[in-house]
Amino acid sequence: MKKITFFLTSLFFVAAVVANARADSYKYSPYIGADYTYDHTTAHGISPYHHAANIRIGSDYSRYFATELFLAQSSSNKRRPQNQTIKTSYRAYGLDLLAFLPLDSADRFSLLATTGVGEYVYKIREFSENRHNEHGFGYRFGGGFKYALCDHLQLRFVTRYIKFNRLDKFNHAVEYTTGLEYHF
Repeated sequence: MKKITFFLTSLFFVAAVVANARADSYKYSPYIGADYTYDHTTAHGISPYHHAANIRIGSDYSRYFATELFLAQSSSNKRRPQNQTIKTSYRAYGLDLLAFLPLDSADRFSLLATTGVGEYVYKIREFSENRHNEHGFGYRFGGGFKYALCDHLQLRFVTRYIKFNRLDKFNHAVEYTTGLEYHF
């Protein structure tokens, strides 16, 4: 965890130094995106994985920085630990900050680092008990890359580590996201 945090912080500072070194004439650009996410959650006694759909609304403030709001809804997952069936799913929403490091002069290919926070609501159904929900915050850290297919359409791959706070059954998750975004 310390190595990942150090790497993402270093990438963010390198992007900030490069941004200050160059004259930035980038225009504000809002965008909307849709993603597919596969995540693996570590929990007490169970380790569910989920497939989720995400919708993102964001804005590029320069060629190096962006913010976005996200909304995610997962599919259900069934696990059978200790002869008991448990069904889980989640929904999440929150805010992410992104830093980009363009690797070519045309800004087609960029590395990215992301950090953010979201509220996660896990629906848990244990067949021996009633249904219940768990609410808590997830602190999100990740990295990846994006590639501009054309002036308005970009492809993005991101891997994130999510540390949960105030969730009894869930500790952390790792998610892998691929998606498209349209820039206006």
